[in-house]
Formats: sequence, C-alpha cells, structure tokens
Amino acid sequence: MTRIQTAIPGFDKMLRGGFLPGRNILLSGPAGSGKTTFAAQYLYNGVMLHNEPALYVTLEESPDKIYEDMAKFGFNLKRAEKRGLRIIGGPISSVTGYMDKVDAKVHDIIEEIKEIIKENGIKRVAIDSINLFTMLLEKDSDKRRALAALGNMLSSSGCTSLLLSETREGTMRLSRYGIEEFVVDGVVVLYLARQGSQFVPGIAIRKMRGTEHDKEIKLYRITEKGVVVYPEETLFTNI
Repeated sequence: MTRIQTAIPGFDKMLRGGFLPGRNILLSGPAGSGKTTFAAQYLYNGVMLHNEPALYVTLEESPDKIYEDMAKFGFNLKRAEKRGLRIIGGPISSVTGYMDKVDAKVHDIIEEIKEIIKENGIKRVAIDSINLFTMLLEKDSDKRRALAALGNMLSSSGCTSLLLSETREGTMRLSRYGIEEFVVDGVVVLYLARQGSQFVPGIAIRKMRGTEHDKEIKLYRITEKGVVVYPEETLFTNI
C-alpha cells in the first residue's frame, strides 16, 4: 500500500511506513510540545524530498515568524517555496475580508484553502491550529460540522493533512473540545510527561484507521535538526 512518508526520523517506523494518502490526522499536544515544528518538518520534507507541493495555513503566528523559527532547525522555507511550499494566514484576529456571518467566515476559509490547493497541486497540508478555526463558532455541533466539512474538502482534494490542536498540560485528552478526534482518520499525540524536575516528551499514535501502528508512547526530542523520534524507547509514565 502506498504510504506518505513524513521523513521525520523514527516516526515512519511507528506508522509502518508512513501515513495513508488522503487522510486527515489530528496532531495534538500542550504548548511547547513541538506541534508546529513537527508539522513544518512534515511539509518541508514532502517538498524537498518527495516533490510534493505543500500548504501551511497559520491562524496564530505570522508567516515571517514561522520562517524565522524553522530556520533554527535548518529548514529553509524560502527555498522550499521555490519548490512548491505555500504559507498563508496570520493571527486570526487580523483576518479580514470575510462576510459578517460567522458561518460564512468558516465557509470562506474552507473555500479559500480549496482554491489554493487546486491552483498549486497541493498534496500535503497543515492547519495550525483548528482550535482557532473552531473559535469562529459557538456550538459544539457547528464546530463538528465545520471540521467535517474541512476534512472532507482536504480528502477529496487528495491531500494528506495534519490538523493541529492544543491540549491542556497533564491530561490524556486527545483534543481541546473532545470532538476533533471523531472527524479525523488518525490521532497523533505529543505529551510532556513530568518526571521529577523535568518534562520528558513522548509521542503516541492513538488512532489510525486502515493500518497497523505502534501503540506505545515513544520518546522524542526536539533537536537542532527538528523532531527526532526514538521508536525503540518506550516512555513509561502515569500521565
């Protein structure tokens, strides 16, 4: 079966080779766990190693801030742009030009992403974060419908996507609202487990439809070259 390799050291082994194509994956974890780095690395590797055009949608940081932060890991996003990487967005508070109705704003965001995917032949997508995306809606039922619409659009467009979600530290929750994990094909969770005076990072694949996968919490590190997973090192914790 064809796999979409993340090329994140050690992680594809946990996936038995990589993501299944066209799937939507929730990437969740507390602040500081490396979600943005993981997502940017996934897109960067796709563009530079596999010639797969990629789209990063940021609703929190400015694109310039992402360029700066990722350069510290050796990810030259400007160079990647010439190979097919697109980065759009900025703080959601600055998003303008949408209709007054909240539902229309969500619909317009989805349609704008769809057009960019179509025009640029995008194969990999990361949305950072869906917490901010769903903040445009008040009811849980509306949030779930919006996430389902977003996921359906991404899959039907042939994209393999990461949807980032921030969770509260010290919990086993898979998402912020408890609904996100039900509208995706897979869930990857980044943990920060407290051991004595330190926080030890762990990664687990909590759900992945259609494929076998590692089910233990494994150790990972954020190194000078980005995220590195150690699939042979199990993290024992009482998170």
